[in-house]
Amino acid sequence: MADKIDISAADNDTFDSSAAPIHAVDTTSQPHTSAKKLIPADIVPDLHAFAKSDGLKTELATHDANEIKRVITEAEKKPVMPSRLRKKLEISTEGITSTDREDISPTMVGTFPHCPLPASRIPPWYRTGWTAFSTENNPGGSLNIKATQPKFHILDEAIPNMYYGEWWHNVSALVITALMAWIIGKVGGGLGPVFLGCLFLGTYYQLSIRRFRRNARDDIQREVAKVKVEADEETVEWMNSFVQKFWLIFEPVLSALVVENLDTYITDYLPSFLDSVRLTTFTLGTKPFLIDSVKTYPNTEPDTVCMDWRVSFMPNDLTDLSAKELDSRVNPRVVMTARVGKGSLGAGFPILVEDMSFTGHMRVNIRFMSKFPYIKTIDACFLEKPEFDYVCKPLGGDSFGFDVNIIPGLQGFIADQIHAILGPLLYAPNVFTVEVDKFMAGDLDMSQANGVLAITVYSASPISNCEDLICEPANPFIRFYIDHAQELGRTSPKEKTLEPQWNETHFLLLNNLTSQLCLELRDHNPGSKDRRLATGIYDLRELDAENKYDQEGVNVVLLRDGKSISDLRVDLHYLPISKPIKNIDGTIEPAVESNSGVLRLTVHECSDLEGDKISPYVRLIISGTEKLKTPVVKRNNNPSYEVSQEMVILDKSEVFIRVEVKNSANNKDVLGVCTSYLNDLMRTQEENDYRLTLTRDGKDVGTIRMSAQWKPVIMSGISEGLGGHGFDNPPIGVVRLALWEARDLRNVEAVTNGKSDPYVRVLSGNQIRASTEVIDNNLYPEWGEIHYIPIHSPKEDLLLEVMDWNQRTKDKSLGVTEIHMSNLVRQCIGDQAENPDRWCESTGKKIDQWAQLRSTDRRSTKGELRYTAEFLPALSIPQVPTPEEGELVSSHQEPPLKDLHGSYIKYTPDDLVDLISYRSGIIKVKIHEVSLPHVAAAYCRLVVDSLSPQYKTSKMRGKDIKFEETGDAFIKETDFSRVAIEIKPASSDEKDDVKIGYWVDSASKIVRRIQQQRRRQQQDPETSFKGDWYPLMGTNSPGRIRLSFDYIPLSNFTLNPDESLENQGNLTVTLVSATDLMAADKSGTSDPYVVFTVNGERVHRSAVIKKTLNPVWKNEVFTVAIQSRVTASLRIEVFDWNQIKGHDPIGSGGITIRGDMVESFESRDAVIPLDGVAGVSGSVRVRFMWQPKLLINKKTQTSVLGDNRMYTSEIPEAVPEPPNNVVAPAQSTYTEILADSSISASNRSGYAGTNSDNESVGTNPRFSIDTNSIISSFADSSGGSESQGVNGEVTVQIVEARGLRGVDRGGTSDPFVRVVVGRSPTYKTKVIKKTLTPEWHETFSASVSNQPTVFDFKVKDHNKLKHSIDLGQCRWNIWDLLHVEDGQIAPVDIWLPLYPTGSGELRLKIEFAPA
Repeated sequence: MADKIDISAADNDTFDSSAAPIHAVDTTSQPHTSAKKLIPADIVPDLHAFAKSDGLKTELATHDANEIKRVITEAEKKPVMPSRLRKKLEISTEGITSTDREDISPTMVGTFPHCPLPASRIPPWYRTGWTAFSTENNPGGSLNIKATQPKFHILDEAIPNMYYGEWWHNVSALVITALMAWIIGKVGGGLGPVFLGCLFLGTYYQLSIRRFRRNARDDIQREVAKVKVEADEETVEWMNSFVQKFWLIFEPVLSALVVENLDTYITDYLPSFLDSVRLTTFTLGTKPFLIDSVKTYPNTEPDTVCMDWRVSFMPNDLTDLSAKELDSRVNPRVVMTARVGKGSLGAGFPILVEDMSFTGHMRVNIRFMSKFPYIKTIDACFLEKPEFDYVCKPLGGDSFGFDVNIIPGLQGFIADQIHAILGPLLYAPNVFTVEVDKFMAGDLDMSQANGVLAITVYSASPISNCEDLICEPANPFIRFYIDHAQELGRTSPKEKTLEPQWNETHFLLLNNLTSQLCLELRDHNPGSKDRRLATGIYDLRELDAENKYDQEGVNVVLLRDGKSISDLRVDLHYLPISKPIKNIDGTIEPAVESNSGVLRLTVHECSDLEGDKISPYVRLIISGTEKLKTPVVKRNNNPSYEVSQEMVILDKSEVFIRVEVKNSANNKDVLGVCTSYLNDLMRTQEENDYRLTLTRDGKDVGTIRMSAQWKPVIMSGISEGLGGHGFDNPPIGVVRLALWEARDLRNVEAVTNGKSDPYVRVLSGNQIRASTEVIDNNLYPEWGEIHYIPIHSPKEDLLLEVMDWNQRTKDKSLGVTEIHMSNLVRQCIGDQAENPDRWCESTGKKIDQWAQLRSTDRRSTKGELRYTAEFLPALSIPQVPTPEEGELVSSHQEPPLKDLHGSYIKYTPDDLVDLISYRSGIIKVKIHEVSLPHVAAAYCRLVVDSLSPQYKTSKMRGKDIKFEETGDAFIKETDFSRVAIEIKPASSDEKDDVKIGYWVDSASKIVRRIQQQRRRQQQDPETSFKGDWYPLMGTNSPGRIRLSFDYIPLSNFTLNPDESLENQGNLTVTLVSATDLMAADKSGTSDPYVVFTVNGERVHRSAVIKKTLNPVWKNEVFTVAIQSRVTASLRIEVFDWNQIKGHDPIGSGGITIRGDMVESFESRDAVIPLDGVAGVSGSVRVRFMWQPKLLINKKTQTSVLGDNRMYTSEIPEAVPEPPNNVVAPAQSTYTEILADSSISASNRSGYAGTNSDNESVGTNPRFSIDTNSIISSFADSSGGSESQGVNGEVTVQIVEARGLRGVDRGGTSDPFVRVVVGRSPTYKTKVIKKTLTPEWHETFSASVSNQPTVFDFKVKDHNKLKHSIDLGQCRWNIWDLLHVEDGQIAPVDIWLPLYPTGSGELRLKIEFAPA
């Protein structure tokens, strides 16, 4: 170790100043490191290790999370042992006495059965303690020891109390003396006996009068002292003398303890402008605090002591110090280094606090109890506001510092702030309570426990910032405690590593979920004291939300001195103990039984053991592992132990108990053995009076009294989520799940006179795999949605949970139901002798049912959900048979023709499975790591053709975060599907759009990369692939993500056309012209306009063309979202506009958009004949262009794949025309997800603005762009598409913007545009003040090559005193915006939407001049 602290002894007159060293360091070099090295590990007491505990054990010999999950999963599938303890009770409580209730309670599951009264090593006929002679109760509670219970003889009961006392003794002495004198005289005795009798009486009188005077004097003094105690205060100089001696020894330890721990707790109270505060110097000086006086209140409860203390800490009072003490005096001194600012821009300055003084008047209540530690609680409060003084020099230190208290009003302000903080805690009538018994016991009280906390510790990120505390390679481990009480458990130490991996599950007993779980990272040092490295806090109240007691992927930041040391990755599962419930009608419903629970085994005593001079002890062996070993009782054939062991039993049906009684004199000498299964022991223990027969060599050799107490715990949540986060196993197929409707749902918004807003989410374990849309205010919702859920095992059951959506609070559960895969999937095994093929196929069943919804606690039912489910297997390729011995091996072995399901396998020419030819399948995405621009706590989510994620990683913190997690999702059609990875802050939820960054690409490109990677793997099998790096988008600074992929096609699967992504999308409608319309005006013409209706809802109204029967419209374009192209109905209505009277209909018509009427990404004209009105004639020519998109009308999720577009059925009277060559963005009601796979598809979405019927449909450089197109434009790893052009110069005019967000107080912004070409900042516009529709008309030029060149446009809000705020951003490969016409690159006038969605649009004019 570094410098040792010299603690010297002190005598009465002198002491050495080294006895109270100041923990000072050189703040100019490495203040924090030096401070820590001055604190030896052994000098700081470990307050959490007084009652060291290994935590709750299980019947297993390991804490491995995977093994625990396996055992729990198997236990849940087993039937619970039938017993009379599990019969549901239907007993009315009316007229039942307390005795009857005692008879009922043991028979109910969830209550502890009656156990025999704990025995003691003291024989019961002994009389021990005052309570054995009195009828009064022990104020601290009963000891449950029979020897201390009241016992009276027959004479005690027969003779009244009035005949006891000294008067009886005096009378007896006189009578006996007189009687003896009469007898002596009667028999003729002389004076001798009389003299002896008088001598006896005189001696007795002398002793009696001496005792009388002493007792009288004591009574008088007691009464005088009582009056003085009640009225006056007494000094305690003896205690002050003790404190004076002890202070010199203890103060260095106290100062070290403060320096060691205070930084951890002060971090939470720092203001935002302070980066950190460090204690670099701390001492309380050589003069201790004094207790000036104590006043005691005698008239309190028998178990309570109440005192008023006047205490003071006046180190500057020198009147009571000797000359030598004055020479070596050390004043209190505290130096804190406060750091302002962040990172390299921050600066630290010392704050000196000295000459502290304090006086206070406080009341202390101490309550006792009859068991260790004999003090139950200590209550303390200040009766008056304490007075304190100090000198604070924030700058300059000793040399140039000045006391800030000289500033007028500052000292009083600081004092008021301190009183305001301490008042609710310590000022009467508020009291600060210390529960000493709970602190010492660590809250391990099974009789009061309400649940078990299962904590799975996976790993910690690289440990840093603690090199000064680790002398050798670290052996880190984690220990747990609640509310800074005693240790409840610890993980195993991992030797010589700074990146520990545990994967351990530990169980802790909890009384409530209002406490804080402390996770302490420590370094195990064999042969010396362990060293604390960092501490993390988790508030258990986060588990208590709508009975959702699971938190997976929790990232706990481990801090030391305000600095992050590491991030701990854990899962938390709270498992409530199942308890009986009293119903409203008076019946008692027993607790739900389970094969898992909490068990307490108590070894009471042994009887009639054989042997001479034996010293027995008991070993309790559970399933082959020793769990309990009692103390040794010396030389006793009937030893009593009363030793208990609590443990979590994962599967009681498999627990086998072996009890061995051994002789400590010879460990090989087994005195007796008994064995039993736990179920048998619990069933028969009451009948056998809790006694088991010990046997040896087939003969009975005594008995042992042992009891088992059981509390069942439902562990379904932990079995579903424990043991890992990813779906690493290959999928066996998908479940096609159709969620149709629900009825009679629970109304959780009845208080607000509303109805629930239900939606359904599908969970696999704790991962939300799919979600439906939200139906507002409906207890009988209809969804009609179809989802495909990947399945990895026949045991992977799905949970369907109906939720109530809430905008500001957490969604509430309305009920759950389960889909058991065993009903849909069966496992098959091949006929090979060795290593046979294994695959899963459908059972042929299709579930179609109304399922009852149960509450999350499985107790109540309300509502029903209708769904259908069927299993679709994935492609399963059989193994290539291994040639037998002696058989020739062919240089080229033919691959199997069919898969294990009997469908033909598609191959490439080089005998690889042709993944590209399979349009539907399961894509697996492994997220290796993310490199962010800055340190952040974040998580990733996988989104495929949806706004809701199909997989979420755990939350971790860092700049380079290694997730190493695998998620998967179903791809409907590789041609249209898209895959996105979003990185979101750990503090964000699913209802906001806050993202750190994202990555997105088309499924077809990903499948091609997988095919190429498999080809490289085939050519070089030994090459390991660890993923590719891709740049992140939406970040202020460069970031990247490392991903790897796999694709598993479905076997013999054809997607229903109604479910095709091509069936949903946006229909772009261009009104071209009309011919031979009916004349409605007197002039023989009409003023026609057209109204478009989709599924009965008006979506667009055209401009009015005056006085014509053959109108031609220009730029009359709109886009409407179509949920189902197959069932959609599109109609047009033509009206004659009139200024005064109503508009006259002059024809209507309809058209279907199914089949060949429209084509994806291609424009096609259609002529709609008119009818519906007498005398109608003519037709309307309309141009359609279909853009497949996945449309989800959902408000619970946001995604980079989505684009919010709104339209209303209210049609304005006039539709303004956009500028020439500019197409305004279309609008719709639905949130859209683009299904096209590349930007080339978007480029084909143009249409010709021609008016002639004979003109062909071509490509027009004027096109509408949405956010999805932007995403597509730079979805490749290069940051843009692969489009190329020619060398030259691009001239860009930044014209204007519209629809920007208002971020200033007035609801406006001060926008400007920043342009980056490639990675080089190129141009910045001027700032336009206070507007959301700025106009710049500024131009810049940039030289470009024929390679892809990305132009990044970011609109920002200007601020003078703080950073500019991002308003929106778009990035484009310039060659996706410029188009070739007749060998020339035509100018473009375009509106570009800004990301995030809803941030507005930016208008650009782009020209190109070739080099």
